[in-house]
Amino acid sequence: MLQSLYKLDYFSLVVLIELLEQQNVTDTALKLNVSQPKVSRILTMLREAFNDELLTREQYSMKPTKLAESLYFPAKNLVETFQVLADTVNYHAHLKTEINVAAQSHINPMILECLQLTAAELSCNFTFNMQPWSDQVQRLLGLGQLDYSLAVNPPDSEKIHKHLLGHIDKFFLVAHREHPIFSAPLELQTALSPPLALLNYCISEQKQHRIEMLAEKFRLPINVVLKTMDLDLLLHHLEHSDSISYLASLLIKLPIANRKTLKAVDVTDVFRHKNNDIHIQRGSTKRPNMDIYLQASESSPILFTQKLIEHLTRHINNLNH
Repeated sequence: MLQSLYKLDYFSLVVLIELLEQQNVTDTALKLNVSQPKVSRILTMLREAFNDELLTREQYSMKPTKLAESLYFPAKNLVETFQVLADTVNYHAHLKTEINVAAQSHINPMILECLQLTAAELSCNFTFNMQPWSDQVQRLLGLGQLDYSLAVNPPDSEKIHKHLLGHIDKFFLVAHREHPIFSAPLELQTALSPPLALLNYCISEQKQHRIEMLAEKFRLPINVVLKTMDLDLLLHHLEHSDSISYLASLLIKLPIANRKTLKAVDVTDVFRHKNNDIHIQRGSTKRPNMDIYLQASESSPILFTQKLIEHLTRHINNLNH
């Protein structure tokens, strides 16, 4: 038995773990981005090595044997230990190791805090190179010239790993504390009547903001006086004008706390039904989620990525609530 186990390598253990989690050869192949025959060959080798079927075929999936269930956690621990070794070797192979991250400026403090917590937890001494967001982020991630970025509903890519961190659940009306919009109950017509300042995520396309789509659908006149990717500029404008803005909960907690002249009010319910109406009339039964993902290049350190996901997920959940 021991001699047969010598045949095992790191990737065969990764395949074993994924097979036990997915309980399906096709799904395992898709998850690991390898061919289905390769997974089948490795499963045959694993069965020979352990002298056990490991997974037995049922109608729609595969069921782990008792031995396979008992192997899951030891195998997972071995893989994680190997990842620590690989990251350590990678770190010592370079005199100066940098982690390259791209995000919008108002998100950078949160990401940097989570990067530093992760590095401290793993006893790493990385240099964090924080770069501005641009329309080249997806390409640079695919080339391995960037390690990470944060994005809302990013496109799928074979060379970029997407990790769901959380959802944007709430939206807030933000304006100067003395703004008259706070003096009466908010309805859709009054919500869009003041001058609007919009946080614009789009760089390379002329894409409509959600507020613009809403106004167009219900034929409501709006006056957009500012579009910017710079949250600080937008908030500064709100402090010194009669404009209003609508921002996600993820964005406003810390900036608003530092600007005593501004006020934020939860208006999620005001827009929820109208947004649902738009998508139902367009043939969709559900308003699409606004999901926040960490995007990681294939060359990013595996264990570091796992720990970073944990810190970012906790941080985003706190900001949302």
